[in-house]
Amino acid sequence: MVVGLSLSGCDLLPEKTDQYVLRGHTMGTSYTIKALHVRGKVDQEALYNAIKSTLDDANEKLSNWKDGTEISRFNTSPSTNWFEISPIFHEVLSEANIIHAQSGGRFDITVSPLIDMWGFGPHDNKVMPTQIEIDSALAHVGQSDLLEVKDSPPMLRKKRGPVSITLGAIAKGYSADLIARTLEKHGISDYLVEIGGDLYAHGVNEYGQPWRVGIEKPDEKGRSVQLIVSVRDMGMATSGDYRNYFLTEDGKRMSHIIDPVTGRPVTHNLASVSVLAPNGMRADGLATALLVLGEKKGLALAEKLKIPAYFITRDESGFATSSSSAFDALMAAK
Repeated sequence: MVVGLSLSGCDLLPEKTDQYVLRGHTMGTSYTIKALHVRGKVDQEALYNAIKSTLDDANEKLSNWKDGTEISRFNTSPSTNWFEISPIFHEVLSEANIIHAQSGGRFDITVSPLIDMWGFGPHDNKVMPTQIEIDSALAHVGQSDLLEVKDSPPMLRKKRGPVSITLGAIAKGYSADLIARTLEKHGISDYLVEIGGDLYAHGVNEYGQPWRVGIEKPDEKGRSVQLIVSVRDMGMATSGDYRNYFLTEDGKRMSHIIDPVTGRPVTHNLASVSVLAPNGMRADGLATALLVLGEKKGLALAEKLKIPAYFITRDESGFATSSSSAFDALMAAK
């Protein structure tokens, strides 16, 4: 989770600051948009309507939280025929396939049966499934084997009727990118868009400096900042296991971060991963992939792909941190 944005207000602020700040809810979470140097480019109502239209469109296509959306209709259909999809749905699927391949299947958008089985879905029934139940759910997980995508025209099909898609690990970052595009179309180039902790920042803040955001310490007992990061013209996302989990009878932590290869919650000591990337969508998906991989394998992948990534791991003294070479170089350059 990204914290410490220090945003205030809910509309156009006084002329000396020339800031527009908008807050609301989308995709089952909250969002905050801060845009600078707005006055004279677009009026407040026009900007609000454009942002609302962008978010509504993303919800109608990508949201698992609403019935009748594009993704919900695909999920509930038992058909294995080709299903026509929108360009934005296709864009997300294309990036998801790239991250799936790069992570060796640790990022997988067909993981819904496992999420539901472990009680992290809409029914919130957290139980310990049997191996037979896990194996049964795994039969419907594996996007490279069970999904097929066409580019022109954009189409998608499932190879088994029960297969479903969840974009919870990538759609918030992508929605931040869509808002960024909307702001750019209205001539706004200095802004920060944050949706559920995932963000895209462009240009500079009110002090003429890169946007400064905080990476949260992965402590379920409270909220505090582990590290302040300067972000400019990049997306940033953090994935962690410390907010949504349950404990077994013997005190073992079972988090909502499910390994789609084993079918079980991750058991390593990596508590959170923060990633910076050229856009919010890629940062969002990679943060999840690296968290599932764990510190050792995740850091190795970050080094291989030159991903700026920051890892926080639990140890005997509390927390330890590590980072990729690309992250260190990026922070040094700021």
